[in-house]
Amino acid sequence: MSVGPGRVRCAHRYGRSWCAQRTLLLLLFLASSAVTAQSFTVPLPGTLVDSAAVTGPDGRPGIALLVAEKADGKGAKTLLFLDPERRAVVRLAAGLHEEVNRVAGFDLAGNGAAAPIAGMPGALFTASGGSARRVLELPDVDLRSVTGATAGRPWIAAARSGLLELLSAAPGGGLARGASFPLPVKAERLRWGLRLTSPPVTLLPGDPALFAIGPEEVGRRRIKTLLVPAAGGETFESWSLLPKEERLMSYDRRYLRLDGLPVLAVPTFEKVGLLARKRLRLFVLEKDRSRKGTAPTLAVDTDCPLWYPHDVTAADADGDGRQDIVLSHPGGLRGREMIVWAYRGLGGGKLDPTPRRWKLNEEPTDWHYGTDLTGDGVPDFLVYVKDRLFLYAGDPKGSRPLAGKPTWALKVTGAPTKKDNGGNDEGSGDEPRPERESFLQAFDLPGGGKVVLARGVQKDGKSVLTALFRK
Repeated sequence: MSVGPGRVRCAHRYGRSWCAQRTLLLLLFLASSAVTAQSFTVPLPGTLVDSAAVTGPDGRPGIALLVAEKADGKGAKTLLFLDPERRAVVRLAAGLHEEVNRVAGFDLAGNGAAAPIAGMPGALFTASGGSARRVLELPDVDLRSVTGATAGRPWIAAARSGLLELLSAAPGGGLARGASFPLPVKAERLRWGLRLTSPPVTLLPGDPALFAIGPEEVGRRRIKTLLVPAAGGETFESWSLLPKEERLMSYDRRYLRLDGLPVLAVPTFEKVGLLARKRLRLFVLEKDRSRKGTAPTLAVDTDCPLWYPHDVTAADADGDGRQDIVLSHPGGLRGREMIVWAYRGLGGGKLDPTPRRWKLNEEPTDWHYGTDLTGDGVPDFLVYVKDRLFLYAGDPKGSRPLAGKPTWALKVTGAPTKKDNGGNDEGSGDEPRPERESFLQAFDLPGGGKVVLARGVQKDGKSVLTALFRK
């Protein structure tokens, strides 16, 4: 890891010896305070398909890595375990079916440890003695069917048309169906018959465990969300009302918790155009028997072009104990800027519409906000630019949400080439659909600790990871 984006230079009348001592003291200070994350490189024997924070062998926290044997992501899969403290990789199971596409953490043994579970449509597997053991086989089970991490929960959630199921541990070390909840079903007539589908299912972060079903557009302005408590409490509908007749974008919709309250963040736009920008609408999800819909608690225009993706995060960016809403996205017509907005939380789901703003004049490959890698209790911002990973520390007392200079810069092995994320032709009238490939992943380890993985590519096309670990 390098401290700062460049070299430390010093010219002083007391000579080089004094300068060397000063530089050493500076580095020791940074190492003992702000710079607490350690970095190392992990070459993989194939292409990374998925990853999850789990408890590995000997009860050590780390990251489960699902790797395909071929560079194109196809072929048989291998399940690995990355121990970040020891900087070691252990093979948990080899020869998994080529259709295995997801890994998650689950307390299968009932001892509080989130063991890795690998899944493919119709089957789930765990690692045992260096090979995969099938623990569940159901025709419609798919770990990709529910968005949101289930690590630390006593169940795994899976959804299919008309039904949400919680899979729990069964005697003998397997999995079995547990609680289930009905889902709304939409019938679509096709030439070959009827297709039955249900809205997307999201597990909200935090406790108590709550599922959000939707969002569903009803008419020109209303949005319906069905909220389902995992513990089996009352299921209720929440209706949101857009400020005007505007089009709801089909991507970057996100369910969050703001000061414990469930909220829905959606991007909207009026019409497609070269200079068109997204609008952000944030709704507090409350029970609404009238179905008229509640107005957004935050309704702002952004500087994000329609054809670029964005992130919305709920976090305490200013250290006042209340959660804020942080919006991050590329800016400019060619995406050669990175912009972060922080809307201050006022408590009770209310927000100040006047944001603090931060801007970086660099083209991002990927970015992540919310993980505290400096250890000061304030979320930090990671941005992947060319072959460097920069960390900008959160700045709760400044006029901007982030520090103006990076705390450190780290070279990423095998950094990817930036791809064009342009949307549809302006004159087509279709909704622009940006493509964002994820090169950064952040994890909270079981029992504490944080890991960030920056993905690169080896010369043979296989993945290589640059890992950051803060104990």
